[in-house]
Formats: sequence, structure tokens, C-alpha cells
Amino acid sequence: MTRIPDAVTSLDTHRLIVAVPNDGPADAACHAPAPRPASLDAVLAAVADQLPDEEQQAPADWVAEVREALAFNERAQHPAVITLRDILFDDAPRTPEQALAAALVILAAHTRELSALARRDADEYRDAHGVNRSTRGLLTGMDHTRKLLDRHAARLNEETGQ
Repeated sequence: MTRIPDAVTSLDTHRLIVAVPNDGPADAACHAPAPRPASLDAVLAAVADQLPDEEQQAPADWVAEVREALAFNERAQHPAVITLRDILFDDAPRTPEQALAAALVILAAHTRELSALARRDADEYRDAHGVNRSTRGLLTGMDHTRKLLDRHAARLNEETGQ
């Protein structure tokens, strides 16, 4: 044989192909022909049968993992943002319900961060200027905003079913 084919286009016409180098030892391999599926559906079914079964986590399990990640990142400067980064790099397949639950948990955590920031700002203002007739309204408004943020975070947590 003077020419070695690069690929076999049909197993109907080729049963055994032996390629031997011009110099040195030769290895020979024989591949038995596989049965050919009759239709595209059969091909897809055969491929699907060979794929590993990936078990999807329940949304509640995924929410628990997101909460664990938030707790792990608690000491970071921006725990919700760091956790969001970690989740975006997670390559595990997720359902839309799991993605929504994770988004709600992270948004609730970020809302709590904003509430803590509002509390700290009000406390610093109170420490610097005291409470008197002119500062009472401002401090009351800041406290009201913090409470709104806390209620919003609680509602977001309720939507995750936790």
C-alpha cells in the first residue's frame, strides 16, 4: 500500500486498516465495527446513555451552600460581593430556581450590609453631633431607612423559603 488514509469514511467498506511506519517497529490495532444507528434519535439516545448522570442539587441545598459561603466570607470587606464572585465561578450546572434562590440570598445579605452601614453612619453622626432638636429628625430618618432595609432583607429571605 503506497498511501495511508487519514481517516476511514465508511466502516461498510473498511474492516481492518493497518498502518506501518517506514522505519522502526510497528504497532497494529484492530477496531471492530460498531452497529450503526438508523436515525438521529437513535444516535442521540446512544450518546445520552453514555453520558454520566449528574444529580442536580435541590434549591434548598444550594441555598444552604450559598449561606455557608456568605458565613465563610463574613470577615471580608464585601462578603456579598465576594460570595457572588465565588458563585459565578462555580461551574456546577444549576436550575433557574436554584439561581433565583442564590440571587435572593445574596441580595438579602447585601441589603443587610447596607443596613449595617446606615446604622454605623447614624451612630457616628449621633456621636459627633449629639441628639437635639435639629438632629433628632435626621437621626429618626436614618433609623427609619435602616429598618426599611432590614425588613426588605427579611422579605428576600422569606422568598427563598428559609
